[in-house]
Amino acid sequence: MRVEITGLAGGGRGVARADGKVWFVADALPGETVEASVERSRAGVVEARAVAIVGASPWREPDPCPRATECGGCTLAHVRREAAAEVLREVACGALRHAPALLASAVRSAPVVVSPMAYRLRARLHWSARANTLGFLARRSHRAVEIAPCRVISPLLVQHLPLLSHALARTGSASGELEWLEDLGGRDAVVGWWGSGAVPAPPIGSVRGCHALAQGDGAAAGGWGEEALTMALPVPLRVPIGAFFQGNRHLAPRLFERVAELVRASGCARVVDLHAGVGFLAAAARAAGVADLTLIESDERAACAARDNLPCADVRRARAEEFLAEARIGNGTLAIADPPRTGLTRAALAALLAWRPQALVLLSCDAACFGRDAGRLLAGGWALTSIELWDLFAGSHHVEIVACFRSAG
Repeated sequence: MRVEITGLAGGGRGVARADGKVWFVADALPGETVEASVERSRAGVVEARAVAIVGASPWREPDPCPRATECGGCTLAHVRREAAAEVLREVACGALRHAPALLASAVRSAPVVVSPMAYRLRARLHWSARANTLGFLARRSHRAVEIAPCRVISPLLVQHLPLLSHALARTGSASGELEWLEDLGGRDAVVGWWGSGAVPAPPIGSVRGCHALAQGDGAAAGGWGEEALTMALPVPLRVPIGAFFQGNRHLAPRLFERVAELVRASGCARVVDLHAGVGFLAAAARAAGVADLTLIESDERAACAARDNLPCADVRRARAEEFLAEARIGNGTLAIADPPRTGLTRAALAALLAWRPQALVLLSCDAACFGRDAGRLLAGGWALTSIELWDLFAGSHHVEIVACFRSAG
């Protein structure tokens, strides 16, 4: 089917209308006419993929990654890096179509911090014992595909892919997942193994440790070598394998400094980090001069690391909604929330609105979820004071939205 692409949807697919249906076409860009191959169709909606381009957009990458047509890792591999800011704004606005108009308008003029490629210092790789393949999953599939050459993983991981594959094959590991974590400088790495059987044995190049990770809490359950790396930031952070940490080596230091600037600008003497992880955002607040820090983290492994990283802070192992249900502190407090991709839970958002700290910095890696949460904040009397987009997932439609709100109460 030949269709004309008029915009971009929240998932990065081109939008078209034909035969009385809305088409969402992967690998297509606004202004293009494409030959689209249907992948699935339902009640007025067609999901398709562009198989031929008639009149390429100036946003189109003339030399895309050779793995892009099979690998599911990069949904915007067909976009030129020079056009990334415009495309990410368009994608975010597409995801905000049901949000208050104020948010889409603010996003359309928001600054975008664009990342270079080869950015991943974290990666979850899939090991297929049957195919003897270590890589990302193919599109709409549970099949692992080769990813070398790859434009988003680091040079260190590219170098180690054959070493890791050989180590997995040598130990006879069944199919599973391998979690890769390296330091900001790209010199050392530790590895986690989610699967059955023994962990790959040393030596494995620059890998300093490999540990089996328990399903559920991600705790190390046997292995060898080091379990964590230290990220060289203004406040050094120890990050254990299995715990969450920002995955963009190029932008993580810049995001740290930006959050510190936002904390200073808030004028608040206390900071509460509601989804603290190992303490990345709280450490930025500490670097900004805030001594009164409360960190809330439900994962035991991450909470333990946060206590080591910020020994003077009050670190509590709890869910955000549990803490907020008891919180009675508002004026002079800045809340920081960086929830999972699904956004703030309904209970957490309701409690946050009732608690009403003086200011809020909200980070979201899903624009649609951000629109839902920010819409409720605006309806609850909060004012949006700034918003910016961060290309933390270069090559992907996922974009980090960093927004600041001020309480009217």
